[in-house]
Amino acid sequence: MNVYLTDRQRKIIVSLRTKDAGKNVAAFDNLEKGEVSLPEIGVLCNAINDEFMMEGIQPNFEPNEYGLELEGLLDVINGPRLKP
Repeated sequence: MNVYLTDRQRKIIVSLRTKDAGKNVAAFDNLEKGEVSLPEIGVLCNAINDEFMMEGIQPNFEPNEYGLELEGLLDVINGPRLKP
């Protein structure tokens, strides 16, 4: 499934890849190539969700600026699973 990222989204993915510490290399490699499988989309969405919970929300549980970027990234990566 094809996924296209902005430059900022690519930078976030690089950061997530580093935090992942090599556990999901194939998913990140395939995303870099622009093609990911359904299981890999799940792995990547979990990584984004984890980052959102740790860094993307304010004390009042509203998303901060970074959280909004993560939500946008999640929409892009999860998009192929939602298309009919």
